[in-house]
Order: sequence, then structure tokens, then C-alpha cells
Amino acid sequence: MSDDAQPSGRPDDLRTQYEASTEEVAALYDEWADSYDDDLDGWDYRVPDRLAARLVADGLPDGEILDAGCGTGRSGVALRAVGFTNVLGADLSPVSLRVAGRRGVYRTMLAVDLKQPLPFADDRFSAAISAGVFTYVGDPEPVIRELLRVVRPGGLVVFSQRTDLWAMYGCDDVVERVVREHLCTADVSGPLPYLPSHPDFGDEIGVIETTLKVAARGAV
Repeated sequence: MSDDAQPSGRPDDLRTQYEASTEEVAALYDEWADSYDDDLDGWDYRVPDRLAARLVADGLPDGEILDAGCGTGRSGVALRAVGFTNVLGADLSPVSLRVAGRRGVYRTMLAVDLKQPLPFADDRFSAAISAGVFTYVGDPEPVIRELLRVVRPGGLVVFSQRTDLWAMYGCDDVVERVVREHLCTADVSGPLPYLPSHPDFGDEIGVIETTLKVAARGAV
């Protein structure tokens, strides 16, 4: 796709952005934030709605939810639509946070780098949701372990990962390890649509969606 066909801020090759550094990801989303939602609507992106539905399906009690990598607030909107109103939005991109803040779906917002230890106490949240974010974190295991740490026992961590990167980063093995260590149980989907109307993704690259239910601390 030529530069002339790109709206301002849209990355030329979205498929390869997983290789970007933390600073590059922040700059990408700062530049893209104003047109991001229109672009994703055009590509028929529905991951946040499906992840929010996973929280409802498990009967999650009301409590504070962490939207880890909230971007412009699409997951916050999806959570509000199914009845969750106590949500903390955390993201790397200051411009995306400003856009998300205008939606009025977050009780609190915070700049957070998910590649670093999370600035939250153990067991703070009833759930964490991370839609379309694991593309950019590299090795997913430290992030998953941090999300499991900050969600209380009985709570849920729901996240998505592209099918190609799921295999590349050995996500099956990561999930198997945290389950084997009795940190959680897991429900992993098969391949689902990711950006079905995007010319570089279409039917070729889907998404895996996972629910981790946090076990009692010290469970055996």
C-alpha cells in the first residue's frame, strides 16, 4: 500500500510493528491516535468486545478492572457496554490516553509501560483485560505473570495475541507453565478473526483469545 493511500499517522506495515522498540511504539500510537478508531472500525476489529464478553461469561463480580494497554479506550467502551464501570486505563502513549479520557469510560488513567513491573499492589484488581497489546511486548511471560500478580484470586486475566506471534513466542508453553505452577487455570480459544478487512491480515492472521482464572495463592 502506498504512502498516498495512508491516512496521516497510520503505519505503512502494521504486520511488522511487533519489532518496534518501546519508544517507537509510543511514538507510533501518539501519531496514530486521532485516526486509530476510524481505521480499526474499517478493518472490522472486534477483539475488545469479545474479551469483555469473556469477563461476563465467567460471572465476574463488580470490582476494579485494569485495562492494560487501553490505547484510545476501545476496551473501556466494551467494558462499559456490559456493565463494568470501575476501570483503570493504563497505556504507554500519552496522546492515546488523552483520546481515551474523552470517552468518559475510565475512573482513573495512568501512563504505564507493560514491559516494566506494574506499579500496582498484589491482588488489587478483580480482572485485567489486554486487547491487541501483546503484539508489542515481546516475550509475553513476564507480562502475564505481572497481570496474574495484580489480579486477586478468583479474578480473571483476559488477553489476545496474533496467531503468528502466538506461535513465535511460544505462548502455548507460557500458558502451560503458569497453569502447571498452579497460578491459574486457562481457557484458550482457537483462531478467531483479528482484522478481517485489513488487506495485510484478512484471513491469514487471526487472533488467539485467552482467559486465565487466578488461583488461590499457594495453591497446589
